[in-house]
Amino acid sequence: MDVRAEAVRVSFGAVQALRGVDLSLSPGETCAMLGPNGAGKSTLMAVLLGLIRPDGGRILVNGQEVASPRRNTARRVRERMGYMPEAVAFSDNLTGRQVLRFFSHARGVRRSRVEEVLERVGLQHAAGRAVRGYSRGMRQRLGLGVAILSAPDVLVLDEPTGGLDREGLSILWGVLDEWRHAGRIVLLSTHEVALIERHADRVCVLHDGAVCADGTPDELRRQTRLPVRIHFEVNGAREASRLADQLRPGAAGPVDVSGERVGVPIRADHLLAVLRDVHSVDAPVRHVRVEEPGLDQVYEHLLEGSPWDASAVH
Repeated sequence: MDVRAEAVRVSFGAVQALRGVDLSLSPGETCAMLGPNGAGKSTLMAVLLGLIRPDGGRILVNGQEVASPRRNTARRVRERMGYMPEAVAFSDNLTGRQVLRFFSHARGVRRSRVEEVLERVGLQHAAGRAVRGYSRGMRQRLGLGVAILSAPDVLVLDEPTGGLDREGLSILWGVLDEWRHAGRIVLLSTHEVALIERHADRVCVLHDGAVCADGTPDELRRQTRLPVRIHFEVNGAREASRLADQLRPGAAGPVDVSGERVGVPIRADHLLAVLRDVHSVDAPVRHVRVEEPGLDQVYEHLLEGSPWDASAVH
């Protein structure tokens, strides 16, 4: 199972929502789509789900076109996908169990699967309660339950972290891990960049309808060349001051000194040389910690780039 977007273009009147987007997803891959509002994330998801027909290009799921003129082919492709929209909404009069039973009947899923999903998303205790009494986080969990009900090969999640507490996030991360281990694909969009970092194999950044960066979190760190930060802990404030003076000439920014602690930003390709230099002068260092830039910092750096040129980050 793989997913490929090939030169996908979508316009709404004079607005170009997608400008020749290419994207390839492999089995067992979780891809996080990032980008500001209006970047084209939701539009690309809608094309993938067959809700919008592109003006140009195509999306293939396991070699079959989502927008195939053959209805049976298009239907079979869509049946292999699960979707959780950003704004989850269900009939307030139905219970959580009734909502899942409705969708299980519509999708031809065995009825026993409903109880499995209720337990998986942590709603078994509230399965008999009307949805009107659900909190936002509980509704979000129910939406996740609907999305995974048929165990789809491709799981599409639009802002899935909204309203989730720590327990809800743990459930979400568990589902993503299950999909990865089963060799399935997850495509999700989010503004919660820091939350998703440890759970994304790939990151695709959209801006103004085009892909401006695509790769693993580590690849994007290397491409943006943001400095790492080394934190030293030494014996005594005087030694900390002396170490800071030694490090300042090669630092990539201000050096922080606080008591016995020194923090210095260093270009990633200079990291080993700096550590060797510190060791060579026999500085009384008790502890060293290297802090890489977070994905949120990488993302902000990419957004600050101008003009938007994919060749600058690929």
